Amino acid sequence: MNHGQIDSASPFGLLLEIDARARRGREGSDARLRAQAHWTGVGFSVLGKRLVAPMGTVTEILKVPPLARLPRVQPWVEGVASLRGRLVPVIGLAAFLGGQPALAWRGRRVLVLGGGFDCALLVDEVHGLKHFAAESFRDRATGVEPALLPYIGGFYSGAEGDWAEFRPDLLLGDTRFLDAAR
Repeated sequence: MNHGQIDSASPFGLLLEIDARARRGREGSDARLRAQAHWTGVGFSVLGKRLVAPMGTVTEILKVPPLARLPRVQPWVEGVASLRGRLVPVIGLAAFLGGQPALAWRGRRVLVLGGGFDCALLVDEVHGLKHFAAESFRDRATGVEPALLPYIGGFYSGAEGDWAEFRPDLLLGDTRFLDAAR
């Protein structure tokens, strides 16, 4: 074997050959070279609708913790929970929207929201992280509960269908939501 030549039967030679083939396969392929912009959020359900909250607005996803009931609050305030030493109000999102929560208590989860106003939303089910192509975003879609519309920023389409973008900042800015005392 010459000094500058590598035996293609050697493991290192095979790796170099695979690398060369991979580089040739990428050349000229615009579809593979361009990076597609993505949007990621936390998928969940409430009132039978699939919603997705932007990443960063949900700081934790928990099983429903023990709740202490509060006197003289709206019926949609489920109570207050101690989460890592903080007292956080837990709001039943379905009840706030005027509906009934899903019957399956085991599937319910609490989405802890951050952003200066700590609170948690009790939702029917969490579907995990959802990823969408940024270009799949649209402003309008049909089939959304009228009570949800003030908190929807738009819609994303994916392999599983349409998901409404739930905007916690719009909920936290709603005076009806902030007026939880009776």
